[in-house]
Formats: sequence, C-alpha cells, structure tokens
Amino acid sequence: MEQTNPFTLINQAVMSYGLDFQSLEVEPVSLTTYGKHGDLHYKILIDGHPYSIRLLPKKRYIESSLPQSTSDILTLQLRYTDYLRTQGIPFMERVKPANEAFFTTITDPVGLHWTCCLFHWMDGHHVTANTIHTAARMGTLARQLHDVSLHQHDICFPYIDHTIVYQRWLGDLQRLLVSRMPESARNSLQEYLNLAQYHLDTAKYHQSPSFQPVISTDLNSLNILWNQNQQIIGIVDHEHIGATDRVQDLAWLIKWYARTEGIGSHDVSGRLAKTLLAHYNSPTVLVSQDDPRLAALLWLSGCFNLHFIERTKQLAFDAENNPVGYDQFQLHLQTYRARGEQLSVLLRN
Repeated sequence: MEQTNPFTLINQAVMSYGLDFQSLEVEPVSLTTYGKHGDLHYKILIDGHPYSIRLLPKKRYIESSLPQSTSDILTLQLRYTDYLRTQGIPFMERVKPANEAFFTTITDPVGLHWTCCLFHWMDGHHVTANTIHTAARMGTLARQLHDVSLHQHDICFPYIDHTIVYQRWLGDLQRLLVSRMPESARNSLQEYLNLAQYHLDTAKYHQSPSFQPVISTDLNSLNILWNQNQQIIGIVDHEHIGATDRVQDLAWLIKWYARTEGIGSHDVSGRLAKTLLAHYNSPTVLVSQDDPRLAALLWLSGCFNLHFIERTKQLAFDAENNPVGYDQFQLHLQTYRARGEQLSVLLRN
C-alpha cells in the first residue's frame, strides 16, 4: 500500500491544530514510530519547542481482539487526562486545537484517514529492570490513580472484562487441535489450554469483595517517565484509558514491575510483587495477595496474552509446512509453562 511521506503527514496534522508556526522538525530518533496497531508516534519540534504527536488510523484495532478506539472513547480518554492533571497526576499535557476540540482528523494525500493528538513533550527515561524503589513508587501511583477515578462521575467508560478476550483466544487455540500436528504436540497444547481454562474460570469469579470498578491507564514500563532522582515525572499513553477493576489492573502491574532484568526477561521477584502491593496499601481495599482471582489474572496476563497467542498460532502454522518446527512449538509451550510457575509463586508467603 502506498504511504504518505511522514513529514508531509506530520505537517498536515500540525496545521490541523491551527497553530501559527515558522518551523517544523521531526526528531531523527523518535520515542516510537510505527506501533503494532498502526499508530504513528513522533517527537517533533515546532519553532524549537518539543511536542509528541500521535497519529491513529481511523480503523484502529479493526482486525484485533482488542476494543476498538472510537471518536467517542478517544474524547473521553483525552477529557480524563485533563482531569488527572487537575488531581496532581503527571500526565502529559495535550495541546488544544484552535476549535477547542479534543483532537483533529485529516485525510492524507493517498486517501487514508488519521486522528491527530498533540501533546507537550516530557523529558525523562524509562526503567525496565525494577528495584524495590520502582515497585514501591508504582504501587503508590496505581493506588492514587484508582482512588481519584472514584470521584469522577462525569466521564463514564464501558467496563472492560479481560476474561472475555481470554475466552475468545482460548477458542482460537482450541481450533489448532484439529490441525495435522503430531499427537505429542497436540497433547502438550491441550494440557496448556486446560491450565489456561482453569485460571480463566477462577478469574471470572467476580464475587470477591476486592472487585471494584475503577478507571485506569496503561502503566507499563514504556509509558512511565522517571527523572535522575528516580521520581516518576510523567505518564505518556492515553490510548488505553478505560474502566477496569482494581484486581485486573494490579495483575498487569505486578507482571510488569516484578521484573528484575528488563522487558525481554521472564525473571520476576516475589519481593518486588509484595512491595508493589504493600505500597498500593491493598488491605485497605480488600485486595489480598492471597486472592485467587488476582493470582489467576496474573498468570493469564503473563502466559495467555496477545503476544503468546500470536506466537503460538505462527509456530503452529510454520510447523505444518516443516514438521521439524514442532520442536520449537513444544519449546515455546515449555517456556511459558515455566513462566507461569514463576508467576504462580510470586504472591505466596
């Protein structure tokens, strides 16, 4: 598919904001470029001042199991970032278009439609190998984010139940069992899916007193900025703000901030997990480290996420054309079974 020159696209997007500027530069090293959902993220300089520009394709998530991003949801998300800033949460500050809208839309020269979001740039660095200090800070921030959401009654997001997507993915992988894979590979996959179903059934149990809807955002390690004094100075991702519940959100946070060796590692620390929960002050909202729903969602977040699903499908497809590839398929399942065992013991005393 023909693509528009990035500078042309960015120039058109900035102009849609009605800004009066003399110079526009695109930083040679952007924070990110092409996101996995087709998003484009760039650091730009407008008259020498740094900004973050985010361009979202109109049909974002159209072929994904993830929730679609609509104009109405995006408006709520950007309104909510304004609210967070009034509550002392260091979210990146959006630039308001000339017409006081929350974002702009453009059509590029090749006919593709884009939604444009412009923010003031925030300087800082990412921490991906966590320590007691970073786990504690994230626990405190998560509690603050959850609590301030309870006082916001004007912005209502549809509740997102992650188990619905997990169940759909489980059905997708079950269809692989009728393929031509050898019996040993089929048995290994069936065992893994049985384990996933067990955790899914536990995660669906919402009668726990710790179930409480909140509004959250994606606090993974690449969306948090730290300064040189190891203080959190910014949150930089608005696209996943939505209604969830405390336990679902804490499961994802523990998966991220119990990591000791960086994003690419499966090494996790129970001490970090318990530190995050302690600084979240979880007993005051009845979120216990012994809550079986929390443990089940933690396993699912690490061992049945989108990356695992896509990788499993790809390895099964490749192995059909080259049966030797089933060894790699088996190794993939073994790796994630081992990861699941590590995650399952994180919260135990």
